[in-house]
Amino acid sequence: MKKTTFTLALMLVVFTANAQSNLEGDMNHDGEKNITDVMLLVDEILNGSKPQAYLTCPDGNHPHLIDLGLPSGTKWACCNVGADKPEAYGGYYAWGETEVKSSYNWGTYIHCDGSEATCHNLGEDIARTKYDVAHVKWGGSWVMPSNNQQQELLDNCTSTWTTQNDVPGRLFIGKNGGRIFLPAAGRRWNDRVISGGINGFYWSSTNDPTISQSPCLISFGSGGAEMSSTYYRGGGLSVRPVLR
Repeated sequence: MKKTTFTLALMLVVFTANAQSNLEGDMNHDGEKNITDVMLLVDEILNGSKPQAYLTCPDGNHPHLIDLGLPSGTKWACCNVGADKPEAYGGYYAWGETEVKSSYNWGTYIHCDGSEATCHNLGEDIARTKYDVAHVKWGGSWVMPSNNQQQELLDNCTSTWTTQNDVPGRLFIGKNGGRIFLPAAGRRWNDRVISGGINGFYWSSTNDPTISQSPCLISFGSGGAEMSSTYYRGGGLSVRPVLR
C-alpha cells in the first residue's frame, strides 16, 4: 500500500512539473490538463517513453510524431519511410519487403515464387513483424498503419490537394488542427515510377478481409482520397508510419 501511494505521489509530482511549461502536462494535446492526461502519463511511466507529439513539425529534425486528434489516439509520422522531410517521396517498398530495389515485379518480389499466383501468405496483419518496413527501419513502436487506421484518417480529417515546396500531394488536417502532408509519389513497377506527382499510394499492414492476399492501401489524386486494395503486392508503394 505504501509503495502504491509513493508511486502515485511521484507520478503526480512529475505531472505537475511537466505542467509548469506551456502545455507539456497536456499529454493528449486537447488544450486541457485533466485525469486523462494523468492516465497517459502513468502509461508512459509504466511502458516507456514515447516521442513527443505535435500538431505540426516544430523544426527540421524529422521525423516527428503528429497528433491529428483521431478517436483511437493513433499518431502519424510527418514523413515517409526513407524520407528526410514531409514532401520527400522516400523509399518504395513491395508489400512485406523492407528494402528498396532497382526493379519491382513478380520476378523480383521475394514473397512469391515468380508469379502473382504463387504469393506467400504473410498473415492478415504484418505490423510489428519482420515484414513491417516501418518497424524494421524506425524501430520502437513505429509500425505500418492498419487499414482501419487509414480509414480513420480519411473519416476524421479533411484533405486538400495542394503542393508543399512545389511537390504535389494531399494535406490532411485533423479536427484539432494537426496536419500531415502525403506527397503524390506514384508507384514503382519494373524500373519506372508511374504517376509520380499525380497520385499517391500508401500501404497498410493488413490484407483486405474480403479478398485473399490483397493488401489494403490509401490511394489519392487531385480528386480525392479513398481506401482500396490490390493484388499487385510486388509493386513499390510508399509507407507512412504510425505510432499505435
